[in-house]
Amino acid sequence: MSATADANATATRKPSPSDRLLRRACYLALVALALMVWSMLDPRPIPVVLAMSLAQLLGTLSFAMFLIVVVRDLRVRRSLSRE
Repeated sequence: MSATADANATATRKPSPSDRLLRRACYLALVALALMVWSMLDPRPIPVVLAMSLAQLLGTLSFAMFLIVVVRDLRVRRSLSRE
């Protein structure tokens, strides 16, 4: 198979649940980062409170989702290595 055929097959495949979860984790992390940067550029009380509460929650949730993907991947690799 040629390189372009491989690229087309990869581009049209459906993302796995881990891929989707990882993308959502990245989006949440970017939103949290934007809230934190906003609080640094505009140090009024509302942006700072949002950064300390909502951004912290979103960042923690993003990290937890990332850890779920890592644990799933390690389990799959371990089961494949036993075979």
